[in-house]
Amino acid sequence: MKTLNSFCSAILLLLSTLANAEHLDPLIDGFKLADLGESGSVSVLEIRSSEKEYVKTHIPGSVYIPYGAFRGPKNNPGKLPELNKLATVLGSKGLNPENAVVIVHDGITTSDFGAAARVYWTLKSVGFKELAILNGGFRGYQKDGFEQASGYTNVVASNPQLTFNPQWYADTDLVVDQVSGSGKFRLLDARLDNFYAGQAWHNAAARPGILPGADQFSFEAFFDKDTPLLKHPEEITQIVNENGLNRKQTISYCNTGHWAATNWFVLNELAGVDDVKLYGASMVEWSAQDRPMENVPSAVEFTILKTKKWFNGLVN
Repeated sequence: MKTLNSFCSAILLLLSTLANAEHLDPLIDGFKLADLGESGSVSVLEIRSSEKEYVKTHIPGSVYIPYGAFRGPKNNPGKLPELNKLATVLGSKGLNPENAVVIVHDGITTSDFGAAARVYWTLKSVGFKELAILNGGFRGYQKDGFEQASGYTNVVASNPQLTFNPQWYADTDLVVDQVSGSGKFRLLDARLDNFYAGQAWHNAAARPGILPGADQFSFEAFFDKDTPLLKHPEEITQIVNENGLNRKQTISYCNTGHWAATNWFVLNELAGVDDVKLYGASMVEWSAQDRPMENVPSAVEFTILKTKKWFNGLVN
């Protein structure tokens, strides 16, 4: 009887959680977050780069999980995290797929948004239904003068059951099909011009270059100039249409699936483009497997580029 009562209580709790779950637009501002915070209908997840800074000041009621918990190992950071480890981390902060979750990044650079987009993509892929990113991140929330808290938020640990849905995921085998000409997806490079031109590369990549036949659209084009604020939805729709980005069956990639997550988020979540996938491991994995690439510098050019990169690292 005790087992039956416990089961019934769990079902009632689940139904209550689902009934109270807030419907979220994919992108919200600080004013909307403040309203949601007052209602207690959402969980706020901060992924800022410094836990120490989070402890000093954060959004009331928020929990902290470092971005690295949603990433792969150092030699392949774009790789998917192990589901059991991710479930343990999420559960320690009381997060379940039944929660409506707002993701908060640092809000200092445009690249910060990519971290939030990658976390959004990961959570969506493991069963979270109601998700949003705070436009402008924590810095924007601070500048607008909203209430802040300090210390850690007390939570009740949970035991989330995660199942990966590959609907929005492109693995290397799928990309191989596109490169070989047997696939139907467009390859879209989200990186900056110097990466696309083969003049720059991620430290974990074997060499510079692009996926053969890939088009380019830099993730930075979706942001207001010199800010980490994503443009207004109407402007985004215009950019997508004018640049032919509204083509269904697109694979977004970059170095490690970070910048590419912004393009995936904009196309899939905001612009409603059909069948957009993220190549999570991106060029780090592709180059490590010695796959065919274009825009690859010659051996001499690569040596010169590596020397310049090493020297700039010393100077910086």
